[in-house]
Amino acid sequence: MGVELKTVNLPRDVTSRPYDEHGLPLIVEPATGSLANDPEAVQSWFEEHHRTLEDLLPAYGGVVLRGFAIPDTAAFNAMIERYDTDPMGYAGGLTPRSNISGKVFEASRVPPEQKIILHQEMGYLPNYPKAVAFYCLIPSETGGCTTIGDARRYQKQIPARLMDSVRERGVLYRRNYRKPGPEADPLKALFRREWTDVLQVETVEQAEAACEAVGCAAVWEDDGSLSMHYRSSGFVNHSATGEEIWFAQVQGMHFNRARLDRNYDKLNAAFPAGRPRPIEILYGDGGDIPDDLVTPLYDVLDALAVNLPYEHGDFMLLDNIYTMHGRQPYTGKRDVQVGLVF
Repeated sequence: MGVELKTVNLPRDVTSRPYDEHGLPLIVEPATGSLANDPEAVQSWFEEHHRTLEDLLPAYGGVVLRGFAIPDTAAFNAMIERYDTDPMGYAGGLTPRSNISGKVFEASRVPPEQKIILHQEMGYLPNYPKAVAFYCLIPSETGGCTTIGDARRYQKQIPARLMDSVRERGVLYRRNYRKPGPEADPLKALFRREWTDVLQVETVEQAEAACEAVGCAAVWEDDGSLSMHYRSSGFVNHSATGEEIWFAQVQGMHFNRARLDRNYDKLNAAFPAGRPRPIEILYGDGGDIPDDLVTPLYDVLDALAVNLPYEHGDFMLLDNIYTMHGRQPYTGKRDVQVGLVF
């Protein structure tokens, strides 16, 4: 990882081990029958030791509790209930996800055959979570890992021209959502949600207020669609260490063939340059980020990817600045739930 791995100072009723050679993530397992079998004992243990686990995140990037008695959504919610969450919930989020119970949301609703590219959660908004918690209720038959990757190792491999140009010009996130009602083009309907759904509002006035609440400018297009604009420096300083870290979602929001693959030609025809696109990232002054600066990122991310197969009851807490996450394609039923920690 980007900082020296520290001695793990955990109580004697658990054991721990780094999953990969770089320390990502740290796996913590129970060494007593009570933690393995008694959900109430787990809740008491987590109440006492959750700050110790959180203190390990800057060094290890993520901590996985495996083999603990965390049987269901209610137990997961009890663990994250102590954390502050965004009062907006997931309104304004990039992909659809519904609230399950309390502070628990479903994972991103993306078709199982698609890979979700490594990214930092909600980096396209000024108010983003400091950590993300994942809970596995039902592991998939194949694949389905929440892929994780070290943002510090990634930063060292980003092309210097891209780093320097973003540092000079910043980035602009633009997301466009169609007006409510039927959409004649099924492709446009598939890739562009209604702004009433995204922002969980009904009126134009409510939509503008919701955009302002999440730190975005509301731009109404001539077709009745709504574009949400947000400018960022592309970097943030970690609250615990002060270290400056790349925090630009270029790899996941740039409009290029390498990312969109077989959908590129269809989407380019449906959403041509110069017209609002479902999602895109530009330089902060509105200029295009050249494809040749972005395309090399995907091989870098694939090489960084850590895929720890889920087991029922796994609880994973990730540092959202130092650790990116994504998802493998999968088969079979998969129920992975999420909590955002602000």
